[in-house]
Amino acid sequence: MRILYLVHQFYPRFSSGTEKFVLNVASSLQRDGHFAEVVTYDLYSTEPFGSRNRLSAKEYTYKNIPIVALRHKTLPIDVHSSAEDPEIYRFAHAFLQGRKRYDLLHCGHAMRLASFLKAARELALPYILTLTDFWFICPKICLQTSLGNLCAGPEGGAACRRMCPELPSTLIGHRLEIAKEILFGAKAVISPSRFLGSLFKKEFPELKLSIIRHGMDSASLKRNMNTYGKGDRIVFGYTGGLAPHKGVHLLLKAFRELEADSARLKVYGSDSHEMEYARLLHQIADGDKRIEFRGTYTPSEVGNILQGIDVLAVPSTVYESYSLALHEALACKVPVIAADIGGAIDEITDSINGFTFRAGDEHELKSKMRQIVENPGILNEIKQNLEPHIPMLVEEEAYMYERLYRMSQ
Repeated sequence: MRILYLVHQFYPRFSSGTEKFVLNVASSLQRDGHFAEVVTYDLYSTEPFGSRNRLSAKEYTYKNIPIVALRHKTLPIDVHSSAEDPEIYRFAHAFLQGRKRYDLLHCGHAMRLASFLKAARELALPYILTLTDFWFICPKICLQTSLGNLCAGPEGGAACRRMCPELPSTLIGHRLEIAKEILFGAKAVISPSRFLGSLFKKEFPELKLSIIRHGMDSASLKRNMNTYGKGDRIVFGYTGGLAPHKGVHLLLKAFRELEADSARLKVYGSDSHEMEYARLLHQIADGDKRIEFRGTYTPSEVGNILQGIDVLAVPSTVYESYSLALHEALACKVPVIAADIGGAIDEITDSINGFTFRAGDEHELKSKMRQIVENPGILNEIKQNLEPHIPMLVEEEAYMYERLYRMSQ
């Protein structure tokens, strides 16, 4: 089979959960003898792009996967929120009829490139969608209102008009119509978590949707076998992107208020796209010698990193559709403290197989951290309860998608 993957951004510049998912599936299918190619959008590259009218394009290879990256010569003001773009549509129509013929298109994220799906539909190229966040039903992507509150969905646009009045009502309705056409035009719609799927089903009750969890690379997983007793040092950790909605500032504030010499905090993640936020994080840390900023890391290093962490924090302030960091920790038998929203509620039961706290509440987060520091032995029972957790492996995920591809042609 010849499969085209569509994703809003990609390696080597971006490496969050969605990009890892697309790379894992594309690489697995290619190893099994299929042809895989990626079309993406490049917001930041300073390298020369070839000109194609109002779009520029460049081709490169990443880990043996051919990549076509697009960008506008002049960035549209609504590039992140718009569900249609005439230039992308014209490019897609020509591209999909060009020298490379595809059997199927698999969309991992439609932001900036949604018009590819309109072109595919018109050209009778079957496509499937994997939902990796809320972009289709929320112009702001993360279901957060203008006042910073969480939203339960657009309600046909009524919730958007009430809680995000700065958004033009005509845009909201039109965008949801396009999203519905795309979703219902897909041969299959997949969600990696029940929570994410439930919000789409709430908005589109007739939408047929299946669950396929994201896979883990077994080579990068290492079981953390640490045991704990009273007085032991506890290392809290964070792995992932450093962006405001990830809540790392809450974690740092909670930790700074935790007056415990036996506690440490290691923060792993890239700050290259959120420099102002990164400066804020360092200001909050304020030279606290218990806190280490360890920088970026590769997927292959995850297991080793989690060997040096006793409890992983997932302090997101918005819904996590599927926290890859959380699942990596569970696969390595590392207890998690997670905000009680989003996909985490599918996985964590407080004080049974991890800990939860009210999202945005740094004082409750500090309280949970203090509970662990004062009685490290509670982690032993948590780790024992994590034993039945069996992670989905990349190979299993790829096998399920390959079957889906064959059924969708």
